[in-house]
Order: sequence, then C-alpha cells, then structure tokens
Amino acid sequence: MNSKQLVLSLNGLWNKLHRRPLVWDTITTTSWSTLGKAVGFLVPFFIAAWFGITSETDAFFFAYGLILFLSGIFAPVVESVIVPYIADERAKNEDVGAFVGRILCVSGVYLLIFTGIILLIIKPILSVITRFDSQTLNLVYYLLIETAPLIILLVGNSIIAGALNAYKKFIFPAISPAFRAIVNLSIIFIFKDIFGVHAIALGYMVGEIVRLAFLLAVIQRVRLFKLHISFQLNPKLREFLKTASYQIIGMVLVGLSLIVDKTMASWLGIGNVSVLHYASILYMIPITFMTTGIMVTILSHWSGKYYEEGPKKLKEDVKKTVKVVGFITLLIMIGLILIHKPIVQLAFGRGTFTRVRLHEIGWVWVCYLFGIIPYIIKAIFVRAHLILKNTKVLMQCALYMNILNMLFNYILMKVFMIAGIALATTLINVLSLFYLSNAFYRKLEKKRNKN
Repeated sequence: MNSKQLVLSLNGLWNKLHRRPLVWDTITTTSWSTLGKAVGFLVPFFIAAWFGITSETDAFFFAYGLILFLSGIFAPVVESVIVPYIADERAKNEDVGAFVGRILCVSGVYLLIFTGIILLIIKPILSVITRFDSQTLNLVYYLLIETAPLIILLVGNSIIAGALNAYKKFIFPAISPAFRAIVNLSIIFIFKDIFGVHAIALGYMVGEIVRLAFLLAVIQRVRLFKLHISFQLNPKLREFLKTASYQIIGMVLVGLSLIVDKTMASWLGIGNVSVLHYASILYMIPITFMTTGIMVTILSHWSGKYYEEGPKKLKEDVKKTVKVVGFITLLIMIGLILIHKPIVQLAFGRGTFTRVRLHEIGWVWVCYLFGIIPYIIKAIFVRAHLILKNTKVLMQCALYMNILNMLFNYILMKVFMIAGIALATTLINVLSLFYLSNAFYRKLEKKRNKN
C-alpha cells in the first residue's frame, strides 16, 4: 500500500467513525480521560519526592484516604444518576438549569451537615481504632478539617460533570482532572517550605475549586443551560434523591465486599492479603481502561434515545452493545491469560518477591480474569438500570451478592486457598450479571405492558 492509499484508507476510517457517534465519543472520551487521569497519577510521586515518608505524610494520607472514601460514596453515584434525569428534563422541554441548581444547593446543605457530624465524632473513634501517637492524631484531625470541604466540592464537580455528559460534552469532564492536578502540584511546590504537609491539603482544595470553576465556565461558555440557585425540595428532586440513595447504599455494600475479601484473606496467613491486593490491581487495570469511556458515553446516548424513542430502542442498544463488548472482552481475557506470567514478572519480579509469590499472584489474577467478561457486561446492565431509574434493584443485587460472596469465599478458600477468593469474585460477577439482566428485561416488559 502506497502513501496515497494509506491516506485514503485513514480518511475513510475517520469518516466512518464520525458517522457512528457512540463509537466516536467512546474513543475520544477514553483518550481524554486517560490523559486527564495520567496527570493526576503524577501527584503522589511529587509528594513522595518533596516530603518523603514521615509521620506527617502518614497523617495526610490517612486523612485524605478517609475523605476520598466518604466522597466516593456520593460522587460517582450522582454523576451517573443525574444523566437520565437530565435526558428526561430535556425531552419534556423543562428547565434543566433549575433542576441542576436545586441538586447542587440541596445536596450541598445535606453534605455540609454530614461532614459536620463526621468531624464531631471522628476524633474519639480514631483514638480507638488507630495506633497514632497524640501528636500525629491531632495532625490527622486538623488535616481532616482542612480537607473536609473536598467532600462537598467533589460531589459538586460530579453533578456538573454528569450534566455535561448528559449533553454529550464528554471531553470537558474527562480532561478536568488534569487542571486540578496541575494546580495542585503548583500550590504544593510554592507553599511546601512554608506550610509543610498542610500545603498538600491546600493544593488539593484549590485544585478542586479550580476544577469546579472550569466546569461551570464550560456550561456558561457553550450555553447549555443557566443555573438557578434554589433550595426548594420539589417532587422531582425528592425522586432524584430517593433514586440516588439506593445506589449510594449499593456503593457502600460494594466497598464492604472488598473489605470482606481482604479480611478473609488474612485468615490464610501472612502475605495472602498482599497477594490478593496485587492481583486485584492487575485485574482492575484493563477493566478501568475498557470502561472509562464507554460507560460514560452509553449512559448519555442511551438516556437521550430512551426518553425520545422508548424502551424498545434501549433493549436493542443493550443487546447490540453486549455482543460487541463481550466479544472484545473475550479476546482481551484470552490474551491476558496467555501472557499473564511475563506480565506478572515485569510488574513484580524484583525486590523481595519470591518465585512462589509471583506464581501465586499470577494464579490469583487468572482466577480474577475468568470473571472479566461478566463484570464488563454487568456494568452495561447497571447503566441500563440507571436509565430506567431502577436503582433499587442495584441495591438489592449488592446486598444479596455480599452474602453469597462471604459464603463462596469460605467454601472455595478451603480448596483453592487465596485463589478461592478470586474465584468467588468471578462467581459473584456471573450471578450478578444473571440477576441484573433478568431484572432489566422484566422491567422493560412491565413498561411495555403498562404502555
């Protein structure tokens, strides 16, 4: 193939992708999101270089980890749940700016009360569950006070990001973490010799504020809607909060499942928790890459189509996407299983890792990989349930699977040791897929009969 033919082929591919909005948005969103997150990954390395490992860094990372956990309960939920609501508002030609403004104001008040309660009760709790000395414990508490507003800011940013995604402006939420990270590093560098570890807290705060300002500026610049400040708790907002609350409980249950896995791994002796952790990291890398773009874009595209064309179109989109994504995931799974040994060797084959531990990590990772197809397809059905505002079934699924996860862990770890916990996770992914897919089709059938 000569250069002219190559150019024509590339132009043909470019035009073909542009004619498929969902495919094009998925590719571009994945690319920009990867870039946005990549800059953020640099922050811990700079902190390590500037501050080293001290009791002060222990205090900051403990406090920041707690803040991330608390905000992580709410932020991903509102970012996804808000998309179908905005699609519904747009289909009915209602005021999206008023709806988003109410969510920002009311959720801000609730989160302010929630954060205040946490700060009131957290210090005596930490004195019991941690082994920090009194000076470090006090520093942890002060850092919690300094970083507590991040809970409100992170949720606020997620609301705005979800609104932009609903309008298919995916690039701005995807790239916004890069702005936050750049500001963060700049603030830390400027003030590290003045404020010490408190400069890290300041950097994260200012970075998140800049990110919020950037996203709000985008809404104003592209004139999507005009935000209206309102604290009125109207029926539409009550419905949104109720829908989100089910998903929030589900998120807590999912987090609990991870804690249960590591707790039960500790029963198997020294090193098994670490083996499970390292294998789970390898497992989540391809999942994160595969879901970063597509789960955001299908939620937005499908929401718009559902409220314009009805349940039949959603059913067709889900069926088509499951086939394509399932086939791609199968190829990735087979490839990773075939080359898992050199990957494990490259990732961990140095330092104090023995050959036995490397083999254990590789085997546990393979057991996780058997569940990657149901995990990805399950995530598609989760988005379908979000579009139907059927978050109650997601909460129920998480509850049932938590109970089964403990049972499967207990049985399989007796036979397969630490790999049994990974196999239990795979079984849970399969059962979750069956549960959510059946619930989705039952829900569509009810809607069809109702109509």
